Amino acid sequence: MPDGREVDQAELLGVAKDEERARSLLRALRTLSTGPDPKLREMAGGVLRGDLTAEQAFTDPEYTAALFSGADKIRRAGELRTEAEAREAGERFGAWQEARDTEDEGENQSPDQEPRPTPQPPSGPWRQSGTGGVGGVGGPGGLGASRSPGPFGHR
Repeated sequence: MPDGREVDQAELLGVAKDEERARSLLRALRTLSTGPDPKLREMAGGVLRGDLTAEQAFTDPEYTAALFSGADKIRRAGELRTEAEAREAGERFGAWQEARDTEDEGENQSPDQEPRPTPQPPSGPWRQSGTGGVGGVGGPGGLGASRSPGPFGHR
């Protein structure tokens, strides 16, 4: 596959399990391939070129360490922001997500195809409401959500 083309989402189905997750994984790989972390750029570029499979990338100790390090930085930054910053970030994320979904529908819809239903806000244990929640975005401590310090204080 290293012939200059990019893998498509069908090639990611083995690790992603369904088309929506494969599409999301492909977007994430494209983002990582131009991001600031050299190890993640290397990993994402390798998967996109077909030089290594997603399974190989996600089980390589160096790449998984880089992924977890980046996730930890994001978590810490989220814990340090104010409620106003959290609300603003949630609103920006919602607008970005709507724009992305609209763009995806345009790319993936043939002229004779029925429009896809508009995604509904999540329900269940991950829905954030009341104190600091932003329309159910994220899980416990997710985007815009207040996080209680728990018995041991903030991490």
